[in-house]
Amino acid sequence: MKKLIFCAVIMVLFSLYLPRHSSAATNANIKMTTNKSELFDDSLQLVIHELPQNVPVIVLEEQEQWSKVQYKEQIGYINNELLTTVQAKYMLVHSKADWPIYLSDAQQGQLLGRIYLNSIVEVFPSNSPNYIFIRYGHLAGYVDKQAVVDPSTKKKIVNDPKGLIVRTTASPSSDILGHLAANTEVAMLTNFNGWAFVTTKEFSGYVLASSLKNTTTKPLPPNNTTSNKTKKIALTFDDGPHPKVTLQILEILEKYNAKATFFVVGNEVQKNPKILKSVADAGHEIGNHTYNHTKLTTLPLQKAKLQIDSTDAVIKATIGRNSTVFRPPYGAYDKTIVNQLKVPNILWTIDTLDWKHRDPKKTLATVQKNARNGSIILMHDIHQTTADALDPILATLQEQGYEFVTVSEIIKK
Repeated sequence: MKKLIFCAVIMVLFSLYLPRHSSAATNANIKMTTNKSELFDDSLQLVIHELPQNVPVIVLEEQEQWSKVQYKEQIGYINNELLTTVQAKYMLVHSKADWPIYLSDAQQGQLLGRIYLNSIVEVFPSNSPNYIFIRYGHLAGYVDKQAVVDPSTKKKIVNDPKGLIVRTTASPSSDILGHLAANTEVAMLTNFNGWAFVTTKEFSGYVLASSLKNTTTKPLPPNNTTSNKTKKIALTFDDGPHPKVTLQILEILEKYNAKATFFVVGNEVQKNPKILKSVADAGHEIGNHTYNHTKLTTLPLQKAKLQIDSTDAVIKATIGRNSTVFRPPYGAYDKTIVNQLKVPNILWTIDTLDWKHRDPKKTLATVQKNARNGSIILMHDIHQTTADALDPILATLQEQGYEFVTVSEIIKK
C-alpha cells in the first residue's frame, strides 16, 4: 500500500512539471496586447515573460480582472486592461497542398498541424517578419506569410428548402456555428472538396457547396414541396459486417425495397465472409472502410496504402468484385490519401451519432430533422440500437416520398 501511495504522489508531482506549451485549448479566442505587458505565473506575483505591444495571444480562461493566455510557448496571466479584441481578416490558403502551423514564429517551432489548399483561415495582426498568426477552427498558430492570399468573393444563395448548417471547418464532424435559412444571400470565399466558406452578417463558416446557387438562379421555396421527380436518399452503414446486426438490417431493407451502401472493414469481412456475400447478393453497394478502422492520417503512406489495398483484396476475394466507393475512418483524410484511391472518397451529410448515444429515438430524430434530397446518412451496422431505429426511419422517409439508393447513384446526380 505504501508503495502504491508513493507512486501516486510521484505521478501527481510529475504531471505538475509536464510542459504546458502544447496546442491551444479548444474554443480559445484570440485577443491582442494593447501595450507592452507582463505575463505572470499562477500566483500573479512572478513575471515569467515580457509581451510586446500588438501581438496575438490565445485566451484560455477569462476572469473579472485577469485572463489566462498562451503566447507562443508561454502560458500565464495578464491583466484584462492590456488586452483588446480585434477583427480577423479572412484569407485563402494557396500555392501548395498544405502548410504547417507552428506554435511560434521561431524557425524550429513546435508543429501543431496543417492547413490545406483552398481553405479559408482567419488572419490576425502579428509583428513577425516572416509569419502570420492564423486560426482555423480550434487550431491557432503561426504560418508562413506566403501561405495565404486575398480571396475572391462570389454572391450565392442558399438553395436548400431546409436551409444549411454552418460549421467551423470543412468537415461534417466539426462544431456547428449556426443555421442559414433557405434563400439567404451569402458571400462565398472558397469552394473545395464539396465545402464552401461563406460569410453573412450573423456568422461565417463552412457549408455544403452543393446547396448553394448563383444569385441569378431562381431559389427554391423555403418550405418542402412535392415534385414530379422522386427524392433520393442514401443510407450508409459502417464498420461491419456484423454476424447478427447486419442480417437484421438486410431484412428491414428488403421489407422497404431499399438499397444501401455498406462500408466494410477488412478484418470483419475475414471473420464474416458469408455475411458480406449476403449483402452483395441482395444488391447493395460495397465500400472500403480500411482493414482495421485506423485513422489513416496518423500512418506513414505505405501503411495507409496497405490498409486500403488489403481491404480491396479481401472484398474481391469474398464477393468476386471490387469495392466501388471508399470512406476514411473518422472522416480523416488528406490529399495524399485521396491520391491512393481508385474510387470516389465518400463522407456523409447526416451524422446520426448512433455509435455514441445508442438511442433509436435519437437516431430517428436526427434523420427526420436533416433529411433532404441527395442526403447521405451515416449509421453503423454493428449496433443493435441502429437496427432498432431502421424500420421507423425507412417508414418515415418512404412516407415523405424518398427512394432509397446507393451512394454511387447519389453522386452521379
